Amino acid sequence: MAKETLDHLTPALSPERRGSETAETPTAPVTEPFINKEEVARRLGKTLRTVDNWMQRGLLPYYKIGRSVEFKWSDVESHLSQTCRICRS
Repeated sequence: MAKETLDHLTPALSPERRGSETAETPTAPVTEPFINKEEVARRLGKTLRTVDNWMQRGLLPYYKIGRSVEFKWSDVESHLSQTCRICRS
C-alpha cells in the first residue's frame, strides 16, 4: 500500500519543479588535498633533506598530523612568494 501511495504522489511534481529542487541544493566546496614531503621535494626540485632543513628553519609551512607531516601546495607557494626574493642576473 505504501508503494501505491508513493506512485500516486510522484506524478504530482512536474519535471521542471523536480529539476529546480535539485538545482538549489548547495554543493560542498572542493578542498585541496594534502601532499607529502616527497611530493613537495619533487615539485620544488629539491632533496628530502633540503625540505627537512627548510621545515626546521621555518621556510616551509606544514601540518603535523600524528607522526606524519603533510603540506598544502597553495600554502607552500604563497609562503615562498612572500618570503623569498627573485634574483635577476
